[in-house]
Amino acid sequence: YVIATNSGTSALHISYVIAGVKKNDEVLIPALNFVASSNAALYLNAIPHFVDVEEKTLGLDPEKLYNYLSKISLKNGKNFLNKKTKRRIKAIVPTHTFGHAANIDGILKVSKIFNLNIIEDASESIGSFYQNKHLGTFGKLGVLSFNGNKTITTGAGGALLLKNQSDYIKAK
Repeated sequence: YVIATNSGTSALHISYVIAGVKKNDEVLIPALNFVASSNAALYLNAIPHFVDVEEKTLGLDPEKLYNYLSKISLKNGKNFLNKKTKRRIKAIVPTHTFGHAANIDGILKVSKIFNLNIIEDASESIGSFYQNKHLGTFGKLGVLSFNGNKTITTGAGGALLLKNQSDYIKAK
């Protein structure tokens, strides 16, 4: 399912709502990123939490992410909390920077261990693939942007990619 939006930022904002991000939740965002991912979290009074990237892909580093989350988080029922802040760590936003695919296999494994919703930011990677599958289609939700600096542009606009009808209806 696909929903057209006025911007990639709007698509990110809606995706956070669909993923259940609430006030004071932490959203894991790559340190190398455009400000829209952080702004969308802040619109919901959630907290952007920056994590390390790989030199090779410029995307989230799954090994460092696993080690980091193992150290800073604590399981609380189905959720994981940040030990220091006591906030729920709710979602992760892998970004495919400059069309380079982040290590999706590793990110998927870490997300399952720590029960994180994946909101895949494919804004800069329209037309890019990972293992013969379009980027933006691996997570719970995917986001595209058609801003003037993107691979395919309409001058503005974005799109939200959804896997199931109930999320689609909620997003609409």
